Amino acid sequence: MDTAPSVSLIVCTRNRASRLAACLDHITRLEPPAGGWELVVVDNASTDETPQMIDEFVRAATFPVRHVREPRPGLGRARNAGIARAGGDIYAFTDDDCYVRPDFLWQVCRVFEQDTLGYVGGRIVLHDPTDDPATTKDEPRAELIAPYTFVAAGTIHGANMAMRRQVITAVGAFDPALGAGAPLRSGEDLDLVSRASWAGWLGAYDPRPVVAHHHGRKPGKDVQALKSAYDHGVGACFAKAMLDPDRRGLYLRRWLWIMRYRVRRGMLGPLRREMAGAAHYVAYRLLHLAESNRM
Repeated sequence: MDTAPSVSLIVCTRNRASRLAACLDHITRLEPPAGGWELVVVDNASTDETPQMIDEFVRAATFPVRHVREPRPGLGRARNAGIARAGGDIYAFTDDDCYVRPDFLWQVCRVFEQDTLGYVGGRIVLHDPTDDPATTKDEPRAELIAPYTFVAAGTIHGANMAMRRQVITAVGAFDPALGAGAPLRSGEDLDLVSRASWAGWLGAYDPRPVVAHHHGRKPGKDVQALKSAYDHGVGACFAKAMLDPDRRGLYLRRWLWIMRYRVRRGMLGPLRREMAGAAHYVAYRLLHLAESNRM
């Protein structure tokens, strides 16, 4: 880009007023990048005091803030509502239980100084060291993701992800069937970066943009439920990729390899959940196709 890019930071929230205040407080400490920035907060059908909290924050903010309301539950759908109102050259995403570092936006812009990069995932560290590390990626080394390649689950997390506007224009936005609160429960981030890679965009994991995740889950039942949802979403993403004739061969080979690996090591639980997610996604697509044909 000839001029410094502007950034839209998109945060989606649903019934998290108790956590959202700390997230927004950290956002007020952000150092503005050279190209300018805005905050887009999407209320995804909250029934607690979240909408009022966002309105109060908008009135007090000293930087541009958009309050977007998406009444239909689902993280993919909520992120799409934020994208529709965002005006930046770069869309940066984090979650309502994450705390951005003050230099977060600067580091995002530094990453995209490499003109060929279309999307990037950043570093996610634990805010509370007693929380389970399942939702983090604390890897100090950068990694490029070549175009037209398989993107493995966990390579990039939606809690710290950024993408050029051109990528969304080229490949489309998030799948509303995927993500927390949606029928398929997770996988909206994996699906989008997989489609971006297959459309020819170079991606990367880069540790410079950092957020701290304060999810509050301790090892035990809550984490197991979260991992179950992740497995379900991964299976859905595999099924979606295999319904695409261009990606089918690559993703089928990779999933068969993963299946054999898990069977040999007795990891049958994740495999069953992935297969259930795949079946759920196919059924979802067939149902919506039937509904469309009746219209």
